[in-house]
Amino acid sequence: MRAKLGDGVMACGNATKDAEYKLLGEKNTPNCKWGMAVGKDKDDNTVFANCEAWGRLANYAAGIKKGDPVLVFGQMRSHEYNGKTYHTLVADFVQFIGSTTEKRQEMQQAEPQDDFFTVDDGDLPF
Repeated sequence: MRAKLGDGVMACGNATKDAEYKLLGEKNTPNCKWGMAVGKDKDDNTVFANCEAWGRLANYAAGIKKGDPVLVFGQMRSHEYNGKTYHTLVADFVQFIGSTTEKRQEMQQAEPQDDFFTVDDGDLPF
């Protein structure tokens, strides 16, 4: 499934391969790329989406494995190479959908990010 929502694009489908995670540049910025099968076109051909995530979202998306059902919301970016135009969905939001108990446990055990901190219930204003 795919939909255009204002300037954003939503795609939902199954990952076609394991996500590729890399650290890029001098600042070691996390980057993660994966592909998804998102539906069929009018001729019954499978439609694929190339997806990419950066930063903390890339750390989360690195857990995507082939066959995982994934929901992605983001912006489309295009570039030309050898006379062909390629499109990539740059993620603003990634969510595993219908995830198994094993996947949920795996994601809960992931290392916390440096900019997150624990808040005690007594610190909340409500």
